[in-house]
Amino acid sequence: MDKERWERIRIDLLSGETSKREILRREGIHWETLRKILKYPEPPGYRMTRARPKPKIGPYLEQISRIIENDKPLPAGQRNSAMGIYHILKEMGYSGKYTQVKDAVRELKGRKANVLEKRRHLTGKPTNIKVQIGGARSTKGTGMGAQTQKILRDTEDLYRGAFSAAKDGISIVDANGVYLDANLAYCRLLGYSHKEIIGKSPKDSLHPDYRHQLMDEFIPNIKKSGGVRLESVIVRKDGKPVPIEVSGVRFTHAGKPAFLAITRDITERKQAETELIASEERYRFLTDNVADGIMVVQDSKVVFANSACMSMFAYKSSRDVLGISLKDFFHNDLEKKLAGGLMALEKGDEDGNIIQAHCTIEGGRQFWVEARHKFIKWGGNRAVLVALRDVSESKLKQITIEEEREYLFEENLKLRSAMKDRYRFGDIVGRSPAMQEVYDLILRASASDANVAIYGESGTGKELIARTIHIMSSRKNKTFVPVNCGAIPATLFESEFFGHRKGAFTGAQRDKQGFFDISNGGTLFLDEVGELQPDNQVKLLRAIEGGGYTPVGDNKIRNVDVRIICATNRDLSEMIKNGLMREDFFYRIHIIPITIPPLRDRKEDIPLLVERFLKSYNEEMNIASIPGKVFDALNNHDWPGNIRELQNVMQRYVTLGRLDFTAKSARSNVNIEKFSVEPLDEEPGLQATVEAFERQHIKRILEQNQWNRGKTSTYLDIPPKTLYRKMQKYKLFGPRP
Repeated sequence: MDKERWERIRIDLLSGETSKREILRREGIHWETLRKILKYPEPPGYRMTRARPKPKIGPYLEQISRIIENDKPLPAGQRNSAMGIYHILKEMGYSGKYTQVKDAVRELKGRKANVLEKRRHLTGKPTNIKVQIGGARSTKGTGMGAQTQKILRDTEDLYRGAFSAAKDGISIVDANGVYLDANLAYCRLLGYSHKEIIGKSPKDSLHPDYRHQLMDEFIPNIKKSGGVRLESVIVRKDGKPVPIEVSGVRFTHAGKPAFLAITRDITERKQAETELIASEERYRFLTDNVADGIMVVQDSKVVFANSACMSMFAYKSSRDVLGISLKDFFHNDLEKKLAGGLMALEKGDEDGNIIQAHCTIEGGRQFWVEARHKFIKWGGNRAVLVALRDVSESKLKQITIEEEREYLFEENLKLRSAMKDRYRFGDIVGRSPAMQEVYDLILRASASDANVAIYGESGTGKELIARTIHIMSSRKNKTFVPVNCGAIPATLFESEFFGHRKGAFTGAQRDKQGFFDISNGGTLFLDEVGELQPDNQVKLLRAIEGGGYTPVGDNKIRNVDVRIICATNRDLSEMIKNGLMREDFFYRIHIIPITIPPLRDRKEDIPLLVERFLKSYNEEMNIASIPGKVFDALNNHDWPGNIRELQNVMQRYVTLGRLDFTAKSARSNVNIEKFSVEPLDEEPGLQATVEAFERQHIKRILEQNQWNRGKTSTYLDIPPKTLYRKMQKYKLFGPRP
């Protein structure tokens, strides 16, 4: 087998890119030949000696090393020889992996100077081996022992094997710029054979635009500093240009100065660089032609800004932007908000990654900007991508709409406040003077964000009042959370109000939000607030005052924006005297007090309430009507259960067909037995009942106003013509003079 084929197969084996089975099939050789190629850098016929194959010495060298380092006895005839071999090979930098010497190490003969001179001749480098080599010296003075010659031949084989197997192209050039040697990879790179390269100049293979590099850069720099690295372009034999990277060092070859050059094909790298540059140009084109400002912030400094961003903030060029801090780039308002957003982003909190702020730039121009930011990698390090958009037009529209909405809301409140004798207020029904006062307080409370305390007997509609305040307030789009304070066990108080974290206690299988978390931004309605224990009042007081609260199982304090509306049927002032209510807690919730009158004090609202209940029940069942004597019974009842009792009585009446108050009040003078059974099918229809009630009601108001139709129509909130028509219909002519 010729040497070039041997080297080609050996390179394929050492590179690992081709399997042994594939090489056997391709080359048509035997396994034994393949093992020899892997074992020896040259064919046996080309070796300087015809000695039989020598085994690898990796394990052998390690064995000698351990013996020498542990200072264990070595046979006297081998100790000096072994130490000499060990140090020579180590000085030459061999690891022992592919080094080959004869298994049976023979005693070195000859002088150290001869060995050093031979090594200098092979490597071109001086050495200092301070180990006595060999036991006996040659009497010839300058002679070299046979064993030393074998080691040097093995060393040369090693260098030749590494030289041939290298993936990068390696060439040796003399001081005149002529090739002395080149490995197979370099020949393949140029497309020439080894014979075609030797004796020629590297200048012949360089691209015409780069030929000056050899004499102007490569050789002068390598003579000056001993090494050089540069990029160039060669032209292959087939005329194809190939970009390369060349690293060169100066050394001595055969006793003369020479240069060793390692050449690497960088075609793929250049293609990647070209694609990267093209990609950067495309992205630069895109970012420079979008309307939004785009910037990259790293270490609180601007490292990139597109044209729209610079134009938005009146910067003329990128030199005015790059490297400046956020404080210098932005108006203070936006800088503070953006800094907060960046801090939240670094902590992994993605909430609120959209920021709107008002900016003022040089020249006095003011505008609104919206900033969106996201974590990215920039130059391998952490950075934040910020997208900026001028939202002045939409923001001004939004502000105008908000101002108009606020204006209409205030005008609506004023209009409702100016209305007299209102029949209903939202879902609240009643036109009595007492309810008119309640309506005024509701309007005032809804226009404020202060806490409200609602007082009233059971069944008077305290929660309905609280919901109405919430619906009419600026918090109407947020959550209304009703809580019955008397139904919460003391052991679960903190968990229910403040929430808990998973694993905080037995049974806490997941995180749970408390009432304060759920009602954040809205209204928290504390019904039966008088049932709270004083120690729990303290916990609520801290959260209400803005001191925050801590969920069970957590160590972070949370703060929320919550309006408190509480309700009770107890006298809180009396509870303070008895030590059942903390005075500081009372004054915190008792800011706007609203007292709801009981139904017995506003019986003129009973017909309106009855009508309301009948309409709701009429959707489910076909209700007949209510006779006048039933109205009399309803008016005469004391109503200890207030509106809730009236609602239940009316539901029983339309369901069972009888009027049943279930329990007689101590102050009631109603004969319940008289109305215990009232068949509905014997009474007139609903229309007749309503008309009878309407006639009675109009007559009563006319009598109150001495039959003055103008005052009566104003009180009833109907046109005078409508009042006159109804008076004609019901034959209400008034007393004759």
